[in-house]
Amino acid sequence: MTFAHLEKKFLKAHCKLVGLSIDGLYSHIAWLRTIKEKIEFNGMKNIEVTFPLIEDITMEVAEKYGMIQPGESKTQAVRAVFFIDPKGMIRAIIYYPLSLGRNFDEIYRALIAMQTSDKFSVATPADWNPGDDVIISPAASYGVAEERMTATDDLKCEDWFFCTKKLDKEMILSELLKN
Repeated sequence: MTFAHLEKKFLKAHCKLVGLSIDGLYSHIAWLRTIKEKIEFNGMKNIEVTFPLIEDITMEVAEKYGMIQPGESKTQAVRAVFFIDPKGMIRAIIYYPLSLGRNFDEIYRALIAMQTSDKFSVATPADWNPGDDVIISPAASYGVAEERMTATDDLKCEDWFFCTKKLDKEMILSELLKN
C-alpha cells in the first residue's frame, strides 16, 4: 500500500517498482481490491496498486532470493527490498522480518544515495542525505595525496585517505530526478 502511495516519487527517481508475493493470483486480486476499496491507514485510502505484482505460489523465486527465512515461516516470505540497477545487478538488499514494517524514508534515501554515488563518483557516509558531505575516492598516488592535504579548494581532508566535499542538494536532486 505504501509503495503504491509513493510510486510516483520512485518513478520520478527512475525507479520502477515490482512486487513479488507467494500468494496466488486470486488472492492478489482480492488483496488489491481490498486495499483500493476498504483500507484506510496512515492517511492513505483508495490506493490503487498499478505496478506489477508477481505470483510466486511455488516459492521458487522467494527461495532463490533468500526470502523464506529460517525461524520466520516456512510458507511466508519476509518483506525484502531489492535494489536492482539498470544492468540487472542487485546493488543492495534490505530484509525485514514479518513483524517489522519497512522504513520507506530509508528505502528512498538508499536509492538516491546509490544514484548519487554512481552519478558523481563519490561514496555516501552513514546517515547521508542529499546536501550532506560526500566522500571522494582515496588518493591513488603520493602526489595527489599531498595536493589534497595542502589544497584550499572545496575538499575537506581529515587525512590523505579520507576527504569529503559538499554536493549541493538541489543540484543532486535536479540531476537525478530530471526526465
